[in-house]
Amino acid sequence: MKKQFGTYAAHQPGYEGFKQLGKLDDYVYQSLSHLGDASHKLSWSLTVLENTDVPKELQEEIKQVLQAVGDIKQKLRAHQG
Repeated sequence: MKKQFGTYAAHQPGYEGFKQLGKLDDYVYQSLSHLGDASHKLSWSLTVLENTDVPKELQEEIKQVLQAVGDIKQKLRAHQG
């Protein structure tokens, strides 16, 4: 069944996977999943910069964002049902 355009269900990455897992009503789980994906991509963003002349300070800012996402995930886990 195609979801109505404009709803998060029509656009959310992984929606069908959440449906298969029975997690459509577990919004904290879904959020943690998306944050995990963001962490993974941030880590890769640092990896691809390893052999560049991008300033270390800028790379450090990315590391700080990555750490902040980790901290947020930890806090969000306290709200899991």
